[in-house]
Amino acid sequence: MPGFRQTLDEFYAQCLYLALNFLRCLAMAVKLGDDDFFDRITTHADLQLRLLHYPAIECSEVEREGHARIMPHTDFALCTLLFQDSIGGLEVDPFRTGEFKPATPIPGTVLVNIGDLLQRLTNNRVRSTRHRVVAPPSVARDVVLPARCCIPFFVHPDPETTIDPITLSPAEEKMYPPIDAGVWRDQNTGKNYRSELNEAPVAAVVG
Repeated sequence: MPGFRQTLDEFYAQCLYLALNFLRCLAMAVKLGDDDFFDRITTHADLQLRLLHYPAIECSEVEREGHARIMPHTDFALCTLLFQDSIGGLEVDPFRTGEFKPATPIPGTVLVNIGDLLQRLTNNRVRSTRHRVVAPPSVARDVVLPARCCIPFFVHPDPETTIDPITLSPAEEKMYPPIDAGVWRDQNTGKNYRSELNEAPVAAVVG
């Protein structure tokens, strides 16, 4: 489509600008040291912008035991910017208790998910967001859910970065061992996409 690539390139640049500014604010809030802490570990990171389409589906299928549009999970990078349409269905489990709450779309806003690497790096000062996509609670169970579109922007650190939990005092215990960001990404990508025909082991994390 004419202009499609240029539009996405410009949008990618805006997402990168927003994400890095969010991380600068976070670095100040949780006292990680320099405000540009995250700038130094994202200089040549492979950030990902995805255009996701959920096909229309009968609500009864989504509501079946063990089914969902997306099963509960956390993102494994630093953070994710999420742009969602008005269809709804995204829910978050803020306290990891299994009590999911709707993240109702609000026009003109961007939802930010904390990722597993950011939880490790901040030594649990921030927690990764467990979330899922189901049928919105306001939808009747006997209808067909319309197609849903969303755009996630996944922020990964440079692959050679060592993610070593930051402590703020000698008495503070590190909750996780150091890991290599590139190995971490390969490991988690393998969990999501490895087929039964290709069960090669993934390299262990360093520590």
